Amino acid sequence: MDTEAPADRLPARAAWEETGTTVVAGVLEADRFKALVEEAHDWIGQVTPHIHEHTAAHRDGSFASPVHCGFIPPGPILETLAYDRGLLKALREATGIPRLVPRGGAIVLYKEGDFQGLHTDSVKSTVTVAVSLTEDLPPMGWAPHLMGAFGDRLGDVVTEHGMFPEGEGFTTLTHPYGDGSVRAFAGYHVPHWRRPMERQGLLVTMNFMDL
Repeated sequence: MDTEAPADRLPARAAWEETGTTVVAGVLEADRFKALVEEAHDWIGQVTPHIHEHTAAHRDGSFASPVHCGFIPPGPILETLAYDRGLLKALREATGIPRLVPRGGAIVLYKEGDFQGLHTDSVKSTVTVAVSLTEDLPPMGWAPHLMGAFGDRLGDVVTEHGMFPEGEGFTTLTHPYGDGSVRAFAGYHVPHWRRPMERQGLLVTMNFMDL
């Protein structure tokens, strides 16, 4: 049972709801990070292409524009990390969401030319956690001024600005690489995207849900 005083969570929760992202430090040991990188490369032959060419608001509450990338199923090292109690505790404290529980993870493979257009994640993923397995992975696009926007509004944004928008309100988020930290973000709530890659890149993603 969670007995932490609700007042102790208020600052973290307020910051999370205002920005939709935070970097959680000190949760990924160097040996585990190295093992994740090795596992991803060992399993790269099992990648499943993820390609669609349309723009649509889905029944699960998510929004998607065209995407070309691939998903590698989680190996035992990633599965262990996704259900790690220390990581879960740190995420709960950093976001102020006390009932956060894991939903598993995957490795995203971006080959040269791959991309993800402006999209939001499933509403079942309250928090998405990402760690780059490729040094100098380009940042993803991030639109905090569109936090909580409905699908029709996001469709208008894609029509007006394209899948990779720039300008006022549009910014970027970087993903940690090998420094012991992870990036947590409300991908269900804030639109994000990734421009076409100039070289191959690997990214770990883990999903967590608020009960």
